[in-house]
Amino acid sequence: MANYDALIIGAGAAGLVAAKELENYHLKVLVIDASDRVGGRLRTDKVDGFTLDHGFQVLLSAYPLAQKHLDFKALNLKPFKSGAFCFSGRDHFLVEDVNRNAAAYLRMALSPVGSIWDKLKLAKLRKEVLAKSEEMIFNEPEISTLDYLKQRGFSDKIINRFFKPFFGGIFLEDELKTSCRQFQFIFKMFALGEAMLPQDGIESIASHLKSQLKETHFRMNAQVKGVRKGEVELSDGEIITGKQIIIATDPSAIFPQLVQDISWNETHQYYFASSKSPFPKGYISLSFAEDALINNIAVLSDVSASYAPKGQHLISVSIRNQKSKSDDQIENEIRRELIASGYEAARDWTFIRNFKIRKALPSISNNAYTRPFEESRIAEGIYIAGDQMLNPSLNAAMESGELAAKALILNHTN
Repeated sequence: MANYDALIIGAGAAGLVAAKELENYHLKVLVIDASDRVGGRLRTDKVDGFTLDHGFQVLLSAYPLAQKHLDFKALNLKPFKSGAFCFSGRDHFLVEDVNRNAAAYLRMALSPVGSIWDKLKLAKLRKEVLAKSEEMIFNEPEISTLDYLKQRGFSDKIINRFFKPFFGGIFLEDELKTSCRQFQFIFKMFALGEAMLPQDGIESIASHLKSQLKETHFRMNAQVKGVRKGEVELSDGEIITGKQIIIATDPSAIFPQLVQDISWNETHQYYFASSKSPFPKGYISLSFAEDALINNIAVLSDVSASYAPKGQHLISVSIRNQKSKSDDQIENEIRRELIASGYEAARDWTFIRNFKIRKALPSISNNAYTRPFEESRIAEGIYIAGDQMLNPSLNAAMESGELAAKALILNHTN
């Protein structure tokens, strides 16, 4: 007889939410993960008093599943300012959210981010997206974000100066090939809420989810080799039995029977320390220079002081894909671009660490907000969860965990 009602492979957001749902149903659950700690892609390192998230990651406070499963107060979330600081060489300006700061109306009317018609279209887009439910957004015809923006009449100027650097940094691809459904969803989340940093780093979201689990067991540092009905085989040959199994990680290596070609967008990020904050406080800074290496810069310690030791600032620099350059070449080019833009202090920044995450976000078509929970079942007693099932977001990861748990519970009772 199986020891566990459910085995969950993967201790990221999807797996932890699935475990939470199953535990609430009083099932005996074991979560298995190859890492030494929970989190999956939600990962943070502490280095010399600095809090280093793997990749530039924020929590969007308007995510419905985040509101359901997370205690924002316990995470001690700190918000970025709404808008962005855009720069190219010595040319720079702020993009501000006039809906949250009425004093910004005149500045935005005069802003060189785009024409007055672009700004009127932006206001119209915001109104229309806010009027749609998530289900309505994800039921629309699917075209690329770039085509969607052009169809709505936005100029190349505002696309290149704002949409590409801002949403390209979110989607982790430069050409805005990502589905217009995903664009509208994320646009709506920014309009409704804020981009926020947890005090202890992005991984603390996973730790917070784990803290809600009182009966669930964990098996860390356990590499899964294969999955069959009722059992999971580890790389050392050990067999763990369970009545049903949820695969809440990239399934390609452990369940090759599943025909699912998942491609991924990657991110490459450099962390620097400085005694001074170089950019307008609290804003994400976007480089819109043609052929620029830098995509975005965030002084994380300006948003949450806990990200850096007292008297220091932590600067995150996310770059566009550079497959042919060494880390040292990239670091030097980051400094050169910033110095050329008037940020001489970049010459003296202290390099801390860089992260290259090859599987940062799934690149998928037919983006969905949710699906019938029955679709989580991929074989008898085996289910799948993960944002690759819906859309590339933390919200989708959590939603997929709920769906897989619901499907498992239904079959547990039958």
